Amino acid sequence: MPSTMKAAVLKAPHRVEVEDVPVPSIGEPTDLLLRVEQTAICGTDLHPYEGRLELESDIILGHEFLGTVEAVGSAVTQFSEGDRVVSSCVVSCGSCYQCRRHQPGNCAGSRIFGLGLALGDLDGGQAEYVVVPSADLTARAVPTGGSANDEDILFAGDIMTTGYEAVARAMRPGDSVAVVGGGPVGLCAAMAAVALGAGQVIVIDRVKARLKEAERYGAIGVDASENDPADAVLDLTDWRGADVVVDAVGHESALISAIALVRAGGTLSIPGVYTEESLTIPFSDLYLKGVKVEMGVSHITEYMDEVIALMGAGKLRPSDMISHRMGLSEAAEAYRMFEAREATKIILDPRN
Repeated sequence: MPSTMKAAVLKAPHRVEVEDVPVPSIGEPTDLLLRVEQTAICGTDLHPYEGRLELESDIILGHEFLGTVEAVGSAVTQFSEGDRVVSSCVVSCGSCYQCRRHQPGNCAGSRIFGLGLALGDLDGGQAEYVVVPSADLTARAVPTGGSANDEDILFAGDIMTTGYEAVARAMRPGDSVAVVGGGPVGLCAAMAAVALGAGQVIVIDRVKARLKEAERYGAIGVDASENDPADAVLDLTDWRGADVVVDAVGHESALISAIALVRAGGTLSIPGVYTEESLTIPFSDLYLKGVKVEMGVSHITEYMDEVIALMGAGKLRPSDMISHRMGLSEAAEAYRMFEAREATKIILDPRN
């Protein structure tokens, strides 16, 4: 076991450096140490990268990662050295009031890898090694056989499961689903809606490459730079509006657009991450239309097993959206490209 490792460290907004840092060690008997083989840049990583989250110190980025177990704590029962696992991006306690009610995203002690949040400054997985706390709850075995590959399973730890939950908690088979934002989470939501039997899926974005990708999954792409999204959705839904609208962006303008698209009595699902303390939105529209709102930190571990099973059956293939595969040594350029929307999804290999 080496004493140091390479890691993508956020030094300041828009400044990522790959540094030699100490290899982490198991601190609790429920921890495992993972040798990372694949990690990805997520839209949520842009919150600290762009300075929307205030950092007190340097942080190792990344909360989507997969690899091989290097060591386990004495209380870990589900995994052994040499097992291959994927980790949830969120760590919860498993025993509090919220966790017992199957809402681990609301766990008072929840922690997220690589965001530098005050509740739990967990080092991220854009590194050669990472410690996974509460391993029996947080991690899942990478399955052998089936249609899924490692690059599919990697996304079960965050974006695919986040997108899946966003529609699974809101839609019924046959529903019309509109997704605002064709980034990775939005594309995963569209893919999940198709797999779960939506009558039609509409993806709204301004980036043509994202819309083309959505159409590959069976969705209808609406270019917001050329069309009024509300008019397009109304035209496609007999002027009712969509049964379910997913805000996969996490920005006030996207939320306002989403409110305009949902039908009376429909559901607005918000997996997009909001860091603002307040927003100005047309609340009366929500009230008068009787819209149900589903939102909050995703309950990843509640849905990971369903998502992995659907991947194995070939019904979810998030690896199709990968646009770039780069070495961890190229992390600074990868972040620049991802922020500039020059890439849909970037996988980093810590071994390069």
